[in-house]
This record gives sequence, structure tokens and C-alpha cells, in this order.
Amino acid sequence: MTKLGLPSLAVTIGTMTLYRGLAYVTLGTGAVSQFPATYTDMTLNNVPGTPIPYPIALFAVLALATGIVLHATGIGRSLFAIGAQEDAAYFAGIRVKRIKLVLFAVSGVVAALAGIIYTLRYGSARADNGLGLELTVIAAVLLGGIDFDGGKGTLGGVIAAVLVIGLLRNLLMLNDVSTETQSIVTGFLLIISVLTPRLIAVFREAQGRRRGAKPATPAASS
Repeated sequence: MTKLGLPSLAVTIGTMTLYRGLAYVTLGTGAVSQFPATYTDMTLNNVPGTPIPYPIALFAVLALATGIVLHATGIGRSLFAIGAQEDAAYFAGIRVKRIKLVLFAVSGVVAALAGIIYTLRYGSARADNGLGLELTVIAAVLLGGIDFDGGKGTLGGVIAAVLVIGLLRNLLMLNDVSTETQSIVTGFLLIISVLTPRLIAVFREAQGRRRGAKPATPAASS
């Protein structure tokens, strides 16, 4: 993908659809549910001596490591530079293709780890596991302040958005709200997270034009 210059989002969605189709061919409408209790218990139990579940502890460790890399290292600054302007980053001496390749590989490993935890926590491997979560992820990223064009945003904002969306989904489930309605809410959040930064940018641009159009104050006569 990096060598051929293919659009990342299109390749990601295409690959996801491909593997989901293979999962349907392999499993059909059935499920695999016989997993060792040792593994399933780790996704349900807390870290010994604490009220923190193992998945939350793992999330905290990964979030801390990611935050350090993004906001306190040269690699993180390179990632922001690539997101802001890939060509400028290349001419600045940043190895764009290699960094993007490593980034895609790390992203794939983390996604695979999340898939394993999800499967063990619910004790069922189905072809439709995680169906629709891709939109939730995009909504969380955009709602967390990440610029869709790249180069702007913080990990803290994304984590806050994940917590808000997770809390909202849990509240909806506790009130027996249907899955379809939850999807509507997720879509609404996605639209809001895309529109809000654009509207703010348009408002600021209009304000800038108004200030620039104000006539200059005549100098006081001596």
C-alpha cells in the first residue's frame, strides 16, 4: 500500500470486507465458543488487588505508551508532519513510506489484539463480531478532535471521546434501546464530529474577512 501509493482508507475498508467475507465462508452463521477458561477469565476478572479489569489495565498501558510516542518523541512529531503535509515531510528528510508502513503494521497488531480480547470477553467467535464498530471508531476519532485531513489532534481527546461514546452506548443499552437506534445515534455523532470543525473554520474565516474589510481609521490631524 505504501509502495503503490494506494489510499489508506479505501484499502482498509476493502481488506475488512474481504476478511469478513472469508469469515462468513468459514463459519457461516455459526460460532466458535469453546475457549479455555484461563483466557476468558482474564478478560472478565480484575487485576489482583485492584478493581481494574485486565482489559482496562492493558488499555491504560497501551494509551500511555502511545501518548509518549506521539507527543514526546521525534517519531511522533514525524507522524504529525506526515499527516499535515506528506510531501513537505518527505522533502524535510522524513522517511515517509517506512514510517507509514510501520504505523500500519502496529495498527494491525493492536486491532488483532483488540479482536482477541473482544472474542474472549464475549466467549464467541462469529463472522459478524464487531460489525458496525468501524463507524464508532471513526466517530470517536473525529469527535476527539482529530482533523480528518491529518496533522492535528491529541490522544487525550480521542480517549475522552471513547469514554463519552462508551458511556452513551451503555446508557442506551440499559434503557433497552434497540441496536438500530444506537446506530442512528452513532451516525448522528459522526455527522456532528465532521460538521462542527468545518463550521468553526468557516465562522473564523468569515470573521477574519470582516475584520480585514473594516476601513482604516483616519490618522488624527496634527
